[in-house]
Amino acid sequence: MRFLRRYLRRPASLVGVGIVLAIVLIAILGPLLVPYSPIAISHALLGSPQPPSLAHPLGTDILGRDELSRAMVGARISLTVGFAAMVVAIVVGTLYGAIAGAAGGVVDGTMMRVVDALLSFPTFFLVIAVEALTNKFALGIIILVIGLLSWMGVARLVRAEVLSLRERDFVAAAQALGAAPPRVLLRHLIPNALAPVIVAASFAVGDNILTEAGLSFLGLGVQVPTPSWGNMLQDALLPAVRSAWWLVATPGLLIILTLFGFTLIGDGLSYALGSSSARR
Repeated sequence: MRFLRRYLRRPASLVGVGIVLAIVLIAILGPLLVPYSPIAISHALLGSPQPPSLAHPLGTDILGRDELSRAMVGARISLTVGFAAMVVAIVVGTLYGAIAGAAGGVVDGTMMRVVDALLSFPTFFLVIAVEALTNKFALGIIILVIGLLSWMGVARLVRAEVLSLRERDFVAAAQALGAAPPRVLLRHLIPNALAPVIVAASFAVGDNILTEAGLSFLGLGVQVPTPSWGNMLQDALLPAVRSAWWLVATPGLLIILTLFGFTLIGDGLSYALGSSSARR
């Protein structure tokens, strides 16, 4: 309850929750409410993007496809990638960092040098390289690639927490009672090291959505005709439709709003969890 009270003191954080909830509702209900098929080509409108109107509130693209329908379905794709890749990165990073921190010594040093080496390469370009080399663009592969190449920051956070926690009295007590190292790690160290992980998870979702959008924009992410915010932006840059501002505005604003919402949530979590930790 203390955490909730601290979080509610930040009005901006509540704005972030509202934005994210709205996007999530669009992702869940959108495909059930879309007025048109997001992939059906309208031969009557082919080659002539239509501006926003009563029939098409967000206009149409060069193939006559309704932008509102595509944006709603694209929200589900983008959020799926964002959340699923975050889970992969959090699980891998938490286990890796906890093992490194608990082991200490040479094992810790070696494991963290691996992390440092991976962090020296931009994640986005590593994802592009893996995607290009494997030539695999299925949604599950995209999620795994993004998740498995973005866990290093989480590992460093968890490792720092575990290094501090393993010197606490409750860990010494568990060891004195005969608890095996895996039990100490799973039952005592990891649960108490999750505060910074929760904050990192909120920021990671936005980062993953942006990464997926960038990959799809470059043709290395979600493949057409399945709509995603990234490939919607790619369609908007065709020479024939560069004057159709609504094709850029719709996916662009959705990406910005989603990242803004998760950033506000992350700031609120950082404040609430940091304050709560300071009082304990």
